Amino acid sequence: MLRWWDRLPKERLPDDHPVSEPLPVFKYHPDPIATESIKADPDTPCLGCNQLRGYVYTGAVFTEKNFILDDHLCPWCIADGTAAKRFGASFNDTGTTDDIPDAARDEIQNRTPGFTAWQQEQWLGCCGDGAAFLGVVGVKELALNFPGAIPAVIKHIEEEYGLEGDDQDEFFASLQKNGQPSAYLFCCLHCQKYLAYVDEA
Repeated sequence: MLRWWDRLPKERLPDDHPVSEPLPVFKYHPDPIATESIKADPDTPCLGCNQLRGYVYTGAVFTEKNFILDDHLCPWCIADGTAAKRFGASFNDTGTTDDIPDAARDEIQNRTPGFTAWQQEQWLGCCGDGAAFLGVVGVKELALNFPGAIPAVIKHIEEEYGLEGDDQDEFFASLQKNGQPSAYLFCCLHCQKYLAYVDEA
């Protein structure tokens, strides 16, 4: 039986590309290549370790210090906390994520690749833990890869936008991965329930 992460598309470097080790495993962001938060890049050195690691992080990064870190950090320096410690960087905001342990909050904020949303990014949680981010999706991606998540998206539209009937159907049909509005999809690590929210500029 295929798990939800088995259905995510995979983008990898060519076989002859010099990557010294496998990508780190991120508990709360299981495939940052598929979500486009990490991309193959053989030419950009990481500002954290000053190495060409073959991949760079392209998602949101926050720091109060005067560093320009966009597209200049490797996944390894995020995973081991080097980027957070060296640059005072964080990658996600868990301020609206209720009832999760401090350790999970710290891992999501400081050692997990983030993503970019139209407004302030939100990290969802379930079962007393942070959920796994699966990606930004539109109606096409939902139908093709995550049909089981459609009820979670519709529930959010009902609760947050107050839409029903034809208005709800029209809004749902307008969801786009690379446009707006977009849906942000998560899955609980414990009960496997899909979670989602919708955002637009």
